[in-house]
Amino acid sequence: MRTQLGTYCQQFDGTLRPLLEDLTTALAALDGAAHDVPARTLQTPLRELQHQLRALCDKVAEQQAYVLIFGPLKSGKSTLMNAIAAAYVSEVSSLPAYPCLVFVSSGKQREYALTSYDGSVRTFQDPRLLAQHIAEAHGELAAAIRTAEGRGVTFDPQEHFPQAIRRVDVRVPGSELASTGAVLVDTPGLYTCMRFGYDRMTREFRNAAACAIFVVKSDTLFLEQVFAEFQQLLDLFSRIFLVVNVDAHKRDVSPDGKLVPSLEQSQPQAVLQAFEQLAMSAPLLRAAKDGRVRMYPVDLLHAASAVLQKQPNDAPAGFRAFRQDLSDYLASNDYLAAFLRDSLQRAESLLGEVLQHLGGNEVQRLVQRLHEVDEQLAWLAAEQKRVQQALLLDWTSAFARGTRELDAEVERFARDAGAKLLRTLGASIDTWFLSSHSLEWLTVGQWTPLVRDHREEVLAAARRTFEQTTSQVDAGLDLPDGIPELVRRAGIDLRQLKAHALASLGAVAWPGSTTVPVDLAALPIKKSMLDVVSFRSLDRVRERLFGPASKPDVKIPGKEKASRLGEPGRLFLHQCVAQFRAQLLPETTGLLREFFGTRFFAAATKALCTQLAAYEPRLLQKQQELSAVRARLLAVAEPLRVLITATTARGPQLGELGKAFDHEVEKAPATARDAAKEVVIASQAPRSRDGKSTPIPQPSSPPTPTAKTRDGRPV
Repeated sequence: MRTQLGTYCQQFDGTLRPLLEDLTTALAALDGAAHDVPARTLQTPLRELQHQLRALCDKVAEQQAYVLIFGPLKSGKSTLMNAIAAAYVSEVSSLPAYPCLVFVSSGKQREYALTSYDGSVRTFQDPRLLAQHIAEAHGELAAAIRTAEGRGVTFDPQEHFPQAIRRVDVRVPGSELASTGAVLVDTPGLYTCMRFGYDRMTREFRNAAACAIFVVKSDTLFLEQVFAEFQQLLDLFSRIFLVVNVDAHKRDVSPDGKLVPSLEQSQPQAVLQAFEQLAMSAPLLRAAKDGRVRMYPVDLLHAASAVLQKQPNDAPAGFRAFRQDLSDYLASNDYLAAFLRDSLQRAESLLGEVLQHLGGNEVQRLVQRLHEVDEQLAWLAAEQKRVQQALLLDWTSAFARGTRELDAEVERFARDAGAKLLRTLGASIDTWFLSSHSLEWLTVGQWTPLVRDHREEVLAAARRTFEQTTSQVDAGLDLPDGIPELVRRAGIDLRQLKAHALASLGAVAWPGSTTVPVDLAALPIKKSMLDVVSFRSLDRVRERLFGPASKPDVKIPGKEKASRLGEPGRLFLHQCVAQFRAQLLPETTGLLREFFGTRFFAAATKALCTQLAAYEPRLLQKQQELSAVRARLLAVAEPLRVLITATTARGPQLGELGKAFDHEVEKAPATARDAAKEVVIASQAPRSRDGKSTPIPQPSSPPTPTAKTRDGRPV
């Protein structure tokens, strides 16, 4: 069985310990994660599980037998530890009400290692420096507890003060612990104001096949409070050794006034039997009859003194019996079978807790968030592709409808307005003939404003049509499928874009001349008799009549106009107006078609492509931001995924390991010395002051029940 135990421990450790690395990686990722990253709250439970898993691996790998020591303050726990270890460990075995466990084990040199809830470790060789550090840590812990209570929350060291000391490991050279592989675990005194109880401190010992020692002074044995929490120990441990610390020198006063040995000194076993028969609770009595609880009256001071002085045979008989039973139990096949069975159960329980946390809402939120980011990144990549495709589009067809509508309206309005202009210009000729105004007054003063107004009216009509088209839901553009949505996502206002593109063109470049051209040389006139006599040429006559051709500003009376120009002149001017009007229509519509068509299309297309191109950097920036978010999420999610995979794989592996050693557990025989034990072990006669033993009458012992293991099988 011992050989098989070594093989089992090696395989168990090889199966489970690699998981600690995955936990460490996952915790490092959670520690470095931003506060808004989901699953960050897993730090506390995973760090707690990591601690418990490491403790279990260390226990199995070193084949350690944890022996927990409980008892009220000043009950003799420190003295008992000195006696069991055969080495002085009292300087750390009873820290001043600090709520942590002290692990005492064999080592090559005396050393003290302090492990905090955050996993950090500090090592000391000097016990004085250790005591100083513990005192400072005690004050810091008290302050943290008061702060938590001030906020109205229940103090949890893992969450509210991870720098608190979780355990102290003491390695003692030259002790007897090396031969048994036992690790003594000292707990703070019961009934101290702990603020967080034994349930947290002893969590890692559940299903750990450990045994416990409960130390109580004989003076307080019958106090109900002493055993108020004993049921918790019965639930946790398969074997409990109840050590009653008796005072071998205690005296009572006899009726004649003499000092005589007290009942505790003379008949300690009688005190224990009275306790068993009168004061034991039903669960405790049942556990005692099942062999799970054994009681030993021991003078612990004498026991520790004898052992430390290397005189173990002088130790009280109660202590020798206790130590022998403890060694026998730790070396028994019963313990080894329980060691295998319970370590597997504990491992499976821890793996289940890990998977429970990793399968919770926090991890699901992390996975969902990562999925959302991946979807957003995929959309951004597709959006960038859509922008590139849009930049390569021929936008001609998109503007065609608006251009057609505007051209048709300009053509119609220019034609109607042209007819009106022709009438107005013709009417101005008739007015001119009746007046004494110069020809310049007619061409520049009358015709030029009319032509200018005509052009502006046609332009205004074009603008109205442009605005009406632009105000449509689709801004008057026939964009390809998907492009309107792309433009909207890019933040492009097509109406505003068209308006700005049109404004960027400036004013319409009208021809420089805005009047009806009149060729004076071709204007028919009549010579007067004087002109004939004077042999004046027609050009000379025209110049005298109208003034210079460049500035015909000479006023001409109405009668002279009628005589000189007559109806041929009137007809000529009307012909000039008609000819100008015929040229004005295509000229005006052509200029506006170019302005609102070719030039506007070029400006609008350029602006649209520019704004679409400006959308790309924003997409790239968002993509970079999301990629960074994804990297942060993945830095947490990937270690958790690896941890889930590794933890899931460990379940079947542990199952196979259990099957491989099932036959060893089943065939483990009960030893003869475990077949029957007395519940109460008789103590040695108390020593006199000179060191000699005093005989003690031994009362009859009650029938011995058959000891049983935790699952009810006989030992």
